[in-house]
Amino acid sequence: MYEMTFKALFEHSSIGIILSNDEGVIERANPYASKIFGYETTELIGQYIEVLIPQPLRERHVKYRQQYIENPHPRAMGKNINLLALKKSGDTFPVEISLTFFETNGHRQIVSFINDITERKRAEDELLRMTEELESKVTERTKELSDALLELSVTNKGLQQEMEHRKRIEAQMREMLEKQKELNELKSRFVSMASHEFRTPLGGILTSASLIAKYPKTEDEPKREKHVQTIKKSVRNLNNILNDFLSLDKLEQGKISSSPTRFYLTQFIDESIEELKEMSGKGHDLQVTHAIQNLEVFQDKEMIRNIIFNLVSNAIKYSMDGTTIHIRTNLKDQQVSLEIQDYGVGIPVADQKHLFERFFRAQNVLNLQGTGLGLNIVKRYVDLMGGSIHFTSRENEGTTFQVILPKEK
Repeated sequence: MYEMTFKALFEHSSIGIILSNDEGVIERANPYASKIFGYETTELIGQYIEVLIPQPLRERHVKYRQQYIENPHPRAMGKNINLLALKKSGDTFPVEISLTFFETNGHRQIVSFINDITERKRAEDELLRMTEELESKVTERTKELSDALLELSVTNKGLQQEMEHRKRIEAQMREMLEKQKELNELKSRFVSMASHEFRTPLGGILTSASLIAKYPKTEDEPKREKHVQTIKKSVRNLNNILNDFLSLDKLEQGKISSSPTRFYLTQFIDESIEELKEMSGKGHDLQVTHAIQNLEVFQDKEMIRNIIFNLVSNAIKYSMDGTTIHIRTNLKDQQVSLEIQDYGVGIPVADQKHLFERFFRAQNVLNLQGTGLGLNIVKRYVDLMGGSIHFTSRENEGTTFQVILPKEK
């Protein structure tokens, strides 16, 4: 079963995967890798990896490869620089590359994950051209407006209102430019984040699937189970990422609206927390306190479920094992209060104003996996239900989120 899983991942992956030995000789290449480099299915096998590198860089790459063999470790290549690969036709194209390795029966193989980013680079270049063109137009227009305003102010003080109107136009144009820059940055962050967040669990799945084959004996069951759990965790991560993307897309298109039903909120929260306990293991103590038992509400059940899972999952993710996470509910003036308190890493003060923005992640959690979409989606769901969300946080001391919702939508 695991060999079939590995084969399916290898054969049908939409990212190039090449396996080579310590001498740099290619031993396996998946169909997608052969396709992007312009080779037939088995044509790359037996060739040195340098055949995929532009001629002027090959000698230098041999030294880099030898250094990597001496100290193999998972790493990404090309951060903040442009990497080019060579097709069979002699054409070059931009790529992103990640390296890892594994050993089977004393035979080490280097795994290269290769992503063709031609379309992304083309889009980035086009966005840069459009931005520069817009900046030029804004500068030109600003100069024209300034000259006109100066002339009007000298000749007729009665035209002061027109001057102010033109200034507003200038401010609006500058605002448009800032929004365009923000959009460019947002798209770039999305492409970079999506590429990284998908590649990491896929690499984990591929490595674990390969290593499982090393433990065929009955007494190796604990080792096999460890890699099975790694695969399951990676699949859950991929599923969560896809759910975030789908939810954001539906929200952006206005396809999601609040659909309230009548249910007991307290029992629903208890059930949700029990499910989270099973998913998170025994590393945290989830304490639930209800000021009012059997609290009945008329609200969107699935949106509340998403809010609970997101906020409590964040509390678990950003808190050390063994700490307590408090979940509290209350009712005051027909307003339901849901509070989640942890004693985790907290949120730096400088990052707090950006917390609900799309793809934003605080500086002190960049080493942990995440899309930066969860809290943005939570905020949108709360708004759709007519509520509000607030938080207090101190770095290295913890964070408390409070969601306020009408009892009756």
